[in-house]
Amino acid sequence: MQPDNAPSVTPVMLAVPERVPLLRILSQILVLGLPLVIGATVTSALHLGKVAMLARVPDTGALHVLSLMQPAFILILALMEGLAITNQVFSARSKHNWPRRGVLRSSACLSLGGLGLFVLLAAAGYAVSQAFSFDDPAIAIMVGHFPGFLMSMGLFLVFDVLYGALRGQGRVFQGLIPFLVLVAIDLGVTYVLVSRLGWGFDAILLGNLAGPAAVLPVMVLLLRGQTPGREGGAEDVPPPVFNARLRQLLVGVGLPVFGSIMIGFISASVVFPILSDLGRDNASAFFVVLRFRIAFMIPAIALGSAIAILANQAAEEGGRGGQLRYLQVGVPVMLAFYALMTLTLPQWGGGMLDLLVPPDAVALRASADLMMSRLLVTFFVVAGSTMLQVILEQLGRGRQVLLITLATEAATCATVVYAVYDNAGLEMVLWSLVVLAGVTFVLLLLQLLGLMRGIGRGNAV
Repeated sequence: MQPDNAPSVTPVMLAVPERVPLLRILSQILVLGLPLVIGATVTSALHLGKVAMLARVPDTGALHVLSLMQPAFILILALMEGLAITNQVFSARSKHNWPRRGVLRSSACLSLGGLGLFVLLAAAGYAVSQAFSFDDPAIAIMVGHFPGFLMSMGLFLVFDVLYGALRGQGRVFQGLIPFLVLVAIDLGVTYVLVSRLGWGFDAILLGNLAGPAAVLPVMVLLLRGQTPGREGGAEDVPPPVFNARLRQLLVGVGLPVFGSIMIGFISASVVFPILSDLGRDNASAFFVVLRFRIAFMIPAIALGSAIAILANQAAEEGGRGGQLRYLQVGVPVMLAFYALMTLTLPQWGGGMLDLLVPPDAVALRASADLMMSRLLVTFFVVAGSTMLQVILEQLGRGRQVLLITLATEAATCATVVYAVYDNAGLEMVLWSLVVLAGVTFVLLLLQLLGLMRGIGRGNAV
């Protein structure tokens, strides 16, 4: 960014047009965002519920297998989110301007494409398991279970793509009800198979299939009701136009979302083993604090997505002025909210750690308290960065976000490696994590300001 442009950037963030109905904008964000918060919380409860079930049976072998499948789960999550967010953006832009019947076609194309990709990956995993033998039993377990675990998530991928279409139409609550039913069926089936019938890891696979299979017909009917294509001007989309739009969003939105998730996973895979070199309690405490921070970030992810959906809808409905207002109001309010929550965290964060750390784990709790005190500011900057990332990815800046993520995560890994192997100690590692998290936040904020400036210029023209 050129220096002489700097004075003209900041006012874009602050100068909300006069007589903008601020409360109405905030209420729209909250009405759309709160069901997303509930959905994200339910998703977390689904995963934690399965862990709790497997941890309470005499044979914990299934829990061990599930923990080893974490890399496969991250890959599945990255693929699902890339496709679902692509469909969400397509749907949001189709609500007012693009013909809405195209949403049904995009949902079908992305679902079938995702399932095809799952089949190819599962076949490749099966071929590897048959062609090679692994001395490391953990790797052998991961490779052996990969095809089945991947295919068990296929129907969930379809559900996620359809739910993304409903979110894009602003119908989050309608999609939330089937999602709650899905989670209840998934956990119920898993509980019966694990606790009553003594099944192991296969219970997880069947639970993964049962929930989505039960509610997918309902999701299809809901989506058909929202995108019938019979309103005025909502005729079908010509195939060349449809293909160009979907391809553009896959490249501009889906791939960056996939890449960002995978880069973050690779970075964590480097940082955790290094922290374990500084002591097992330090690595475990970092994991506990990280889990706490992920839960802390749920509203940022959900409300950031709500802001992006409304901004996309506004851009297609009535020009860029409406899009700009959602960013001008929503982003500062959310950042202020997280600043306040972070400032008060020392007063209520200890209670949350009590839930995550057993009372008799004195050394672990001491390490967790140290991590919390040193990483406190990251609760704000990481949550803020995540919100900005979600907004930027859905508003056409996914490639820039991917580059920033790649650069900062690489810098994080390099700095942590250098700090540990130069005997700099834990304090230096934690300090470097704070600094690089701050750098990421600043870079993403500059990207948002640049985006808003561009929208403002287009609106002025």
